[in-house]
Amino acid sequence: MKAVLIGGRTLAYDEFGPPSAPAVLLLPWLGGSRLGWTEVARALSDTCRVIVPDHRDTGDSGRSEEAYTLPDLADDAAALLLALNAAPAFVVGLSMGGMVAQHLAIRHPQLVRALVLVSTTPGGAVSPPATERGRAALFLPAELEAGERARQAMALMTAPGFTDTHPEALELAERNARQHPMSTDSYKRQFRAVRAHDATAGLESIHVPTLVLHGDADDLIPFPAAEHLASRIGGAALKVYPGTGHMPQLERREEFLADLRGFLARLDA
Repeated sequence: MKAVLIGGRTLAYDEFGPPSAPAVLLLPWLGGSRLGWTEVARALSDTCRVIVPDHRDTGDSGRSEEAYTLPDLADDAAALLLALNAAPAFVVGLSMGGMVAQHLAIRHPQLVRALVLVSTTPGGAVSPPATERGRAALFLPAELEAGERARQAMALMTAPGFTDTHPEALELAERNARQHPMSTDSYKRQFRAVRAHDATAGLESIHVPTLVLHGDADDLIPFPAAEHLASRIGGAALKVYPGTGHMPQLERREEFLADLRGFLARLDA
């Protein structure tokens, strides 16, 4: 783990790959820490400099007793890229991380080389609500032990049956959550920031190459959200994963990595 001081608060991050390679910033999701991206980061590190932060109030980063917004998290990410001399970067965000990525591209366009928006939404009135199964993943009992909470959330976020045939995904989620347990108060602050997310007014100002990746069986952020994103960002490409839930980096690991590598390689060339 490494860390920088941003706005008087510690921001923790991991870094993989050669410092001279093209920079890729991987942004974590609601309730998750940088650990959730580790396997993808390692897979990309042969050709990329991969930076994976913990958002404020998460993992090893400093706590925040006051409320914050997703644009605040985008400003944190911008400050990190500048501190590490890693801009402009390819920015990849999943779910809440994809929302933060949108705000980063809108607020700090000079720092973003390209966007990959995974299982995410522009928010606002166009954002479809989660299904009953998706809502269950968001509102698990607060008294659950961190590892068990992560296991139940993973089972609900992925497509039905995925964790039955891939128990290693549950074990990984459990280990990560126990290493970086999130307090109820921190989760509430992060969840409120997600609920307030609305980037729709700024999407047309995004002019960097953008790839939208989404599963058609996503119960947490249903697929129409991806269609809205792709239609509002000029030139954005949309890739759909059939029978896939909210976690294509796990559910479609090899295909997801191939799509990500192909997108980065085409732009780097």
